[in-house]
Amino acid sequence: MSGYYDKLLYTFVTLIALINPISAAAAFATLTEDDSPKNQFRIATRATVVATITLIAFAFAGEALLGMLGVQIGAFKIAGGMLLLKVGFDMVFAERTHRQVADDAKTDAPPTPDPSVFPLAIPIITGPGVLTASVALINPTDKNHLTSAVIFVVVALVVVAITYASMLGAEKLTQRFGQTGIDAVGRVVGIVVAAIAVQMIVNGVSDLTHFKL
Repeated sequence: MSGYYDKLLYTFVTLIALINPISAAAAFATLTEDDSPKNQFRIATRATVVATITLIAFAFAGEALLGMLGVQIGAFKIAGGMLLLKVGFDMVFAERTHRQVADDAKTDAPPTPDPSVFPLAIPIITGPGVLTASVALINPTDKNHLTSAVIFVVVALVVVAITYASMLGAEKLTQRFGQTGIDAVGRVVGIVVAAIAVQMIVNGVSDLTHFKL
């Protein structure tokens, strides 16, 4: 039973760190600051639905694609871990944060943009890092594959729901944390993401070599 709790906790920490609801809320506030509350609610709802479908669909489709290409999950974990390591470094050094992505999108967008799909759902909520991690979290070589898949789907729904609530309360959150607080949270989360990335690489090497590290 403890193994299930460990998997549940690991999946939750991984997704909550990579999605980072507080940072997503700050980006949402930037993108929708000129919208009415009703329109903000509509944008947040649509972004959440698109992000949920994208995250879960990519996790299962990515697994099937790996099988078709003959790519072992160990190799994917190593490649995904290296990508996540860069994401973690970017977060620690505040390079291409969610807020910066939102600022760029708002600058380049037409006069009346709908940011719900881009950039909110993709890549702010479901960026390359979380999509890569989703495939590894389901883990097709796991003996308890069904359990891993169920845990992933449940945790993904919970984390996206937290993100949705954070976006709806974005104004209060950004006022409470301030830009400095949001940056600090992002840097701390970046360290967690980097640690998860290293562990993913270690797990990938172990899967390929069948040697427990």
